[in-house]
Amino acid sequence: MLNRTPSQTQPGTDAAAQWWQAAFEAAEHAQAVCRSDGRIVQFNRRAAHLFQIPPGTAPETLSLWQWVAPPADQKLRHALQHRPARPDLLHSVITLRDGAPHLPVDLEYVPLGPDHYLLIFKDVSRRLRLETHIQRLITAIDATPDAFFLADTDLRITFVNPAFQTLTGYSMEEVLGRPDAFLRAPFEQEKVQAYLEAVTQGREWIGELVNIRRDGTPYHVEATISPIADMAGRFMGYVACERDITLRIQLQEQLRIQRDFIHSILQSLDGAIYSLDCEFRLTHANDGWRHLPAEHAGLRIEAPPVLGRNLLDYVPDPARRAELERIFREVLQTGRPADNRYQTADGRFWLVKVSPWIDGSQVRGLICNITDQTHYHELQQQLFQAQKMEIIGTLAAGVAHDFNNLLQAIRGNCGLLLREISTDHRLRREIEQIDLAAARAADITQQLLSFSRESNDNCAVLDLNQILQEALVLVRRTLRGNVTLEVQTAPETLPVRLDSTRASQAILNLCVNAQDAMPNGGRLTLETQRVLITTDQAKRHNLSPGTPYARCTVRDTGTGIPPDLLPRIFTPFFTTKARGKGTGLGLPIVQRITEEAGGFIEVESVLGQGSAFHLFFPLSSETPVPIPEPTVSPLAQGRGRVLVVDDLDLLRDFTRSFLEAAGLEVLVAESGPEALKVLESTDQPVDLLFTDYSMPGMNGLELIEAVLQRWPRMRCVLASGYLDPALRARLAQLNVSVLAKPYDMRDASELITRKLAEPVSGPEPAPTRPEAAHTA
Repeated sequence: MLNRTPSQTQPGTDAAAQWWQAAFEAAEHAQAVCRSDGRIVQFNRRAAHLFQIPPGTAPETLSLWQWVAPPADQKLRHALQHRPARPDLLHSVITLRDGAPHLPVDLEYVPLGPDHYLLIFKDVSRRLRLETHIQRLITAIDATPDAFFLADTDLRITFVNPAFQTLTGYSMEEVLGRPDAFLRAPFEQEKVQAYLEAVTQGREWIGELVNIRRDGTPYHVEATISPIADMAGRFMGYVACERDITLRIQLQEQLRIQRDFIHSILQSLDGAIYSLDCEFRLTHANDGWRHLPAEHAGLRIEAPPVLGRNLLDYVPDPARRAELERIFREVLQTGRPADNRYQTADGRFWLVKVSPWIDGSQVRGLICNITDQTHYHELQQQLFQAQKMEIIGTLAAGVAHDFNNLLQAIRGNCGLLLREISTDHRLRREIEQIDLAAARAADITQQLLSFSRESNDNCAVLDLNQILQEALVLVRRTLRGNVTLEVQTAPETLPVRLDSTRASQAILNLCVNAQDAMPNGGRLTLETQRVLITTDQAKRHNLSPGTPYARCTVRDTGTGIPPDLLPRIFTPFFTTKARGKGTGLGLPIVQRITEEAGGFIEVESVLGQGSAFHLFFPLSSETPVPIPEPTVSPLAQGRGRVLVVDDLDLLRDFTRSFLEAAGLEVLVAESGPEALKVLESTDQPVDLLFTDYSMPGMNGLELIEAVLQRWPRMRCVLASGYLDPALRARLAQLNVSVLAKPYDMRDASELITRKLAEPVSGPEPAPTRPEAAHTA
């Protein structure tokens, strides 16, 4: 109520004035009454509190313009001067207190009559704070990369943030008023029902969903869907926050693939893999232990390893446990892997490879890989054996050359003697035996070469009975007097494809071994028989039961072979004989000869009773050819000049002798360079070059190539104990005939005379000596 003087008070208005004054004082907001010039007429207690008006202050001493900050004061001044007829409101007016900005208010002015206005100051600071908070919240929601949307009580979308539009591809206009089910993949409908049921019951739902973008591409989200309720707890809708986790899902899938790949690798390894922490406790084990014996590399694991248990607890032997612990600690300290090889009592060889488990720059534990190296150890031994055989072959080739040269001289001179004496001469048989022994010695040289290198076999279909009879010639001369020989041959012909020389050598080797097994004498039985392959033999050798085979058995009544040695008797260089009494090559040679003929060997042996070696050969359907009997035929005769080149004088003299006996003119040289000098200096042309292969300096092939380059019409014959396939191919290109040492002089004379009779091709060589050409 306006303060008035008593003279101004009219009768009957006192009660109304009191009511108005009470309402004015009890008003919720600060209120004041002013004139159009801004002079304050009255103010209530809330205004006094708002503007900190001291008690007892007269209203007329106050001015509205002390309470309102620019620019609102100017707007209000203008409004009051125009005497508005209706109430109006100025929003967010800043009030002043002691001349300083104080609170924001909404200022409402209400006309009360001529020149008076009611001013209502409504405090809006709380509202502005809420508006600011809401604005910040909206800004945050708009700025977040997560998709937000609101739904009402009808579960229809009422708001989406920009991230929602970016993530889904839908605009706000396309989604407002729609249920959110269209966002979800068809197979996610069960989850949709679950979270709608949860939020309508006031519960929050958190989970992963697969959504479909507007363009149809799927993506994964992690969703948090929360209910919204009013002050009374009534459901008003829900808010959904969805984060795109497609990249995370892809990374998880890649990690899963890599994990499964690593797991597959670990499971595919032959060995057992154990990963340990720094206390040697198991953290992982693959299934490799299942494929290994319970005891492997010193560990005994019969059941799945217990994760968390110390791996050394599985090592029963204290010494082995201490050894592994030392290795483990060394790898942990140095960070370098270590290998440990271990042989168990059952003869197996194990490799324990311990590697550091490195995480960044720190060693977090160990990776222990245990593999069975028994097979690799055997292969390594076989490799060593192969290398040994290669060395033996190289040595044998060198020895064979010198040995064959000596045998050549012996056989050649025997042949010359046999030409000079009559068939009934008392020494003829002894000379023939010398020649036969030298021929067998040459066969033994070829056997050694064929065992260590490839050789050209002279196989033919022969009668096994006849091969045995031929072998008996040397067997009888080899046996001691206290050894009784029994021979039992099959009544029928046994056609087999064999090299007769090699087959005889195999039988002779078995007979020599049998004699050595009977130091005090005994009985040696040789037997041939036609047999059918049994079912057990068919399984062992991958054959068909009932297949006919020829069998040759060499049986003795000697000491027998211990069972533990039987698996090793065919190993090259393995022998039970005293040093210097055996080479360990006899039985391997027999095995190789038999297997190259398509057969196999079986051995029976009883200690103290003797042994039996059975050689099985497949029967041939062809008719066997008879083994030719050695005959003494005259030397082939021819005409021509021959240059003989050999570094051994014994062979040069012998070769000169039998070639001259064949009617040829012979020149000799002891080396390749000397042969070239002879060819350059001779007055008459040389028709054929007959050279050895292995000679110091220039070998036989090099000499032939040099000769053919200057004398392309020259015929050439090369003699050698062994030539590899590449060398034979080169000689064939040069049209060079080959004579195997030691050769028979009749074979040599026949080859050379036949070679001389061949027509020559190529250009005429230029004269080597001008004076000789002039004389001619």
